[in-house]
Amino acid sequence: MAEQTLLTMVQNILSSLDSDEVNSVGDTVESRQVANIIQNKYYDMVSRGFFPEHNKLLHLDPSNDPIRPTLMFVPSGVSKINWIKYFNSNVLDGVSTQSSQFGAFSHDLNTDLVPQPFWSTTSVSTNTVGLGVKTFTVASSSLTVSIGQGVTAVPAGTPSVGMNGILLSYDTGTKIMSIQVTSFSGNGSFSNWNITGGGGFISPPGYLYVTILPISQFLDYINRFNPVDPNVGQFQFNEAGNNFTFYYMFNHQPRFCTIISDKYVIFDMYDGTQDTTLQASKTMVWGQVVPPFQITDTFIPPLDDQEFPLLLNEAKALAWLELKQMPHPKADQEIQRQWSVIQKIKSVSNKPTYFGQLPDFGRVPRTGGYSGGGYGVYKWMRQAGP
Repeated sequence: MAEQTLLTMVQNILSSLDSDEVNSVGDTVESRQVANIIQNKYYDMVSRGFFPEHNKLLHLDPSNDPIRPTLMFVPSGVSKINWIKYFNSNVLDGVSTQSSQFGAFSHDLNTDLVPQPFWSTTSVSTNTVGLGVKTFTVASSSLTVSIGQGVTAVPAGTPSVGMNGILLSYDTGTKIMSIQVTSFSGNGSFSNWNITGGGGFISPPGYLYVTILPISQFLDYINRFNPVDPNVGQFQFNEAGNNFTFYYMFNHQPRFCTIISDKYVIFDMYDGTQDTTLQASKTMVWGQVVPPFQITDTFIPPLDDQEFPLLLNEAKALAWLELKQMPHPKADQEIQRQWSVIQKIKSVSNKPTYFGQLPDFGRVPRTGGYSGGGYGVYKWMRQAGP
């Protein structure tokens, strides 16, 4: 069944009730009642169905509060969060700029970690500390560089100021070097620079998973931060009129977070070389939303084609029961069949199957041991064996 407007579904149900025809959902009291029944059954289906078309990539809402830099919010209309990632824009993260007890982070599986050639040079070009493309005329025309490698530019005699970035180009004839600056510390304009490249493993910018912890584990974790350390901050979180202290670090990308009251998302860290607070544009969230239902003639409920018959029969059965005081046996029968079918084929790409995605707490057949990989491992072993 193709998608239907609310008016079409109301007309269909009114016809089954032998009621008067309508040209709008607001024409009669009965048509409005049927429209409300469809709306109620839509929300019933969404709350119990977990339909894949309602899973979306989202951003978290920011606090934009430098006093609470690691606080973000769950957007309205989001009923479930499956995972969170945060974009790491610091290309030298884990190499020279990060020296905390947690060590370097690892990017997702598409990251190539390549040792870069080490080199150093100087420049008297005038540049202002900040993000963007910076051009330097360097002293050497024979540097062994690798385009795309990490580069650090520090003003001579001012080690607390500097810029980190990626080498875009280097012309050995003109000795002009271009750097895409992705992070910096300090400020000012300088005309005497020490520029170095390589010397480690450079990870390109990319999204990193942020592990969602239960509140008890998250508090145990952040309470190990020492508030007297120069890279540790704290803020007061208010819940139900009570204030609680949360510690955070500001020299690293976030690694863990917790969700409180299905509203607040509190992270353990942020990178002060990149931002003053965690940014909405750098978050990537895979979650389930509840699209709102509109009582208008042309509204099409946000469901897949195979879910429309279920909504129509659910609404028809309830309309018969409430408006006609009698059941609709055929609609009830179809509801049972359609729920069964939808749970099996509700995703366009069902790989692995929904059953295969469940944890395997049993034994693998004929192995004598317990499984960490489910029946798929057993099947692979059978196929790969002699």
